[in-house]
Amino acid sequence: MQHDANLVGRKIARLRYQKGWSQDMLVAKLQVLQCNITRDILANIELRRSVATDKHCCFIATVFNVNIDELFRP
Repeated sequence: MQHDANLVGRKIARLRYQKGWSQDMLVAKLQVLQCNITRDILANIELRRSVATDKHCCFIATVFNVNIDELFRP
């Protein structure tokens, strides 16, 4: 089931692909920053099965070195 409230999932996947990172690599980078996320959680966010929390969005923006609003742009 896709959540209409998940606006960032596809963008996160796109940014990750652009960097050439696997989901495991992104999760490792997030966990270094003390982000409480697993590969399963990330996969569900990217597939729009679950919604990213505000904290996840902040950490993800930091790892990708983008403004958080960039995650919400198509």
